[in-house]
Amino acid sequence: MAQDESDARGSMNETRTPGPSDGGRSQKAGTPDLSRQHIARVVRYEKPESKRDRHVVSFGRTDSMMVFMQVLLQSGESSLHKHPNTDSFWWVVRGKAAFYTTDHELLAELEPEQGVLLPRDYPYYFNAVGEDHLEILQIESFLRQGERLQTVHLEEDRVGDYEVTESGEYALAPPPLVAPSAEA
Repeated sequence: MAQDESDARGSMNETRTPGPSDGGRSQKAGTPDLSRQHIARVVRYEKPESKRDRHVVSFGRTDSMMVFMQVLLQSGESSLHKHPNTDSFWWVVRGKAAFYTTDHELLAELEPEQGVLLPRDYPYYFNAVGEDHLEILQIESFLRQGERLQTVHLEEDRVGDYEVTESGEYALAPPPLVAPSAEA
């Protein structure tokens, strides 16, 4: 993996928690950069050119949520996992997705303009379905402010290597803070 891809992947602020098949290993990304959390962020998205089967575009985060677009170029499979500290929302923009839960039970087959809301600690995985590329919006809302995304793998991690890029622009300056009046 190239150095710039490794640095970009760290920007997702994900904490990988050991699962039954990862031999007790875990990886932690750096502390989330929350210094810009109160600055408006304009996001412009174009489907990225990618040489890998999966590409994740980070739209940004605040102290209580993060937003991504995942692009799967081929029908692919992720592994059963859960996020104990976030509620997740997934929205299909293009293509089709199938979401599964424990014992490979089908949870939902989604087409464009359809989504699924998953409470924290809910085991799931999803696949791209059909010939078209899947573009799916992912929103993670944290249980406690300032946390990193925690992922517990319940099966062997089959996602493999993927690219991460960032999108959007921060405004030039945060809104001015109004100091409390001493005369009150």
